[in-house]
Amino acid sequence: MQDFFDGIKGNRALRTELGLELRRGTFPHAHIIEGARGSGKHLLATQIAMALACEHRTDGGFPLPCGTCRSCRRIREHNCPDVITVKRVGDRATMGVEVIRELREGLAIVPNDLNVKVYIIEDAHTMTVQAQNALLLTLEEPPPFVVFLLLSEDASALLETVRSRAPTHRLQPIDAETMRDFLLTDAAARAAGAPALAAEHPEELEALITLSAGSVGLALTLLSSEKRAPLMERRTRVSELISCLLDRTASDRLLLALLSLGTAREAVAADLAMLKLALRDLLVLNRAEHPALLFYTEREAAAELAARFTAAKILALTEEIEKATDALAANANVRLTVINLFNHLST
Repeated sequence: MQDFFDGIKGNRALRTELGLELRRGTFPHAHIIEGARGSGKHLLATQIAMALACEHRTDGGFPLPCGTCRSCRRIREHNCPDVITVKRVGDRATMGVEVIRELREGLAIVPNDLNVKVYIIEDAHTMTVQAQNALLLTLEEPPPFVVFLLLSEDASALLETVRSRAPTHRLQPIDAETMRDFLLTDAAARAAGAPALAAEHPEELEALITLSAGSVGLALTLLSSEKRAPLMERRTRVSELISCLLDRTASDRLLLALLSLGTAREAVAADLAMLKLALRDLLVLNRAEHPALLFYTEREAAAELAARFTAAKILALTEEIEKATDALAANANVRLTVINLFNHLST
């Protein structure tokens, strides 16, 4: 069987569905690609553009896209005027109607190099209602040579009328084994030091794989020691907190561990978020046979920890952490919030 989108890891069913549509000539003029940040939405969009333009797209003897023809190479190297990325202006939180109006002005211009023009709309979920309505007019009657790829972290933020004109495909997180294989074989990951990390600090590589939660983009970012170090330090602090919560006689140690989180609001909130991930792992280990873990890397050791907590205790701890997180978000005093959390966790 022909291989589709080899550059994308995991998501085999989605890759096959899109590839067969392209081979059959039934590919719709618009698609919504949904996924968490770093899940590979832009990479998939680029691969779709390559497949649409691939000079071997009708030849079953080649993968789709082939990655070697002139069109594929130009698109991969971001050197093709017919593949247009649409972004928010500057650091604005939303994409305004002026961006879509500018897109529409050049819409009728025929492709320069390819037989298709591909518009990749990044962060489509940030489009204002006015921008979405302006885009809707184009989605209803686009030129025959135009394809729209709307990249979104949350497709539900798009108007129903927009979603009705473009099928939504969600990129799923990849599993730990696939992630490990990717990091050790991908050229960019190898250049970023993944093999050296595996050889010198295998425990850090496993933690990186777990904490990336199936996001290739995040995993690649964490190969940088500068980006990874704060996360590893946070993981150590959370492990200490879990240890303190298990020892009912360690109230002084628990207080010190909580105070060690510091007074920087965002940093404390991030530590508490990771603590919730750890507790989540312990809860699901008590309830499921082979759950995916988001914090722990050694399943047997984590299962032993989980056996020392009751589900009711984990849920109660999680509730107190969520209250503290909400208080921080509401601009409560950080130190007082941490002390209040200690009072509830130590009871």
